[in-house]
Amino acid sequence: MDDRKLEVFLKTIQTGSFSKAAAELNCTQSAVTQTMNNLEAELGIALLDRSHKGVGLTPAGEKLLPLIIEAKDGLDRIVALAGRLSEGKESPIRIGCFSSIATSWLPQAIKTYQKNNPSAVFNIKIGTENLSDLLLSHKIDLALGDTDRLKGFRFMELMKDPYCAVYPKGVVDENKKSISIGDFGEYPFIMAPENALKSHLIDLPKDALTVSCDDDFALLSMVSQGLGATAMPRLSIRNLPENVSVYDLEPKSFRTLGIALPNSVDQGVKSFVKFLQKCREDGTLEGFCHA
Repeated sequence: MDDRKLEVFLKTIQTGSFSKAAAELNCTQSAVTQTMNNLEAELGIALLDRSHKGVGLTPAGEKLLPLIIEAKDGLDRIVALAGRLSEGKESPIRIGCFSSIATSWLPQAIKTYQKNNPSAVFNIKIGTENLSDLLLSHKIDLALGDTDRLKGFRFMELMKDPYCAVYPKGVVDENKKSISIGDFGEYPFIMAPENALKSHLIDLPKDALTVSCDDDFALLSMVSQGLGATAMPRLSIRNLPENVSVYDLEPKSFRTLGIALPNSVDQGVKSFVKFLQKCREDGTLEGFCHA
């Protein structure tokens, strides 16, 4: 089985048509059909359901699809790594992470790591809800996020990130050091589902403005303009806009941040993960947060 057969198979499923797959692959429809016939003959099983409506997967094809995606990704990585090694370069470490991590301690961690590993290269994808999908589809080598969104993977804790109360200035006595969760009911509350507040805070206001937002600064801007108060992890509260005050929450609530890994990783990824774990143990990671 060669890489070309897998590429043609995946493109056919993606487009749902031999002719469309041929157009995107810059070959003839007959070449696509023949390649698929050869793949099915090689495996001894029908993968594609051909009909006048297009091309879909047979039950066997549905079961084999995740493995074929994994195999194609592995072959692509072999070719990419071989090319980089021939040029004296390493394969990039592909990281998926929360925006709050990318804008707080991750840049300093990478810079410090590269001082002792100057050939290390990184590709970073920033997001919240799609980290698990990126890991499952092998589009990233490791994810930096919380336990809520990275269930089912090998997870290594790096830090506890406390939630804070965020209010427009003047709403709460500036001399106060903390806000109780019950106090939120006395002022309009902005709920961002991406912050997963429901799984961390014991009680939430019944009437809240829900904002589908994966941009921490946009949420802070809404607070600064008096739309309401909210609760956000401390790492998300950076570069505060004007007219915003931050308070500790009582009782304290935390999200657990860490590293999630697939079943197998290469040596470069293992080395960076070991570095992050050491930074956690010696307190360097906490220092990166305040750099």
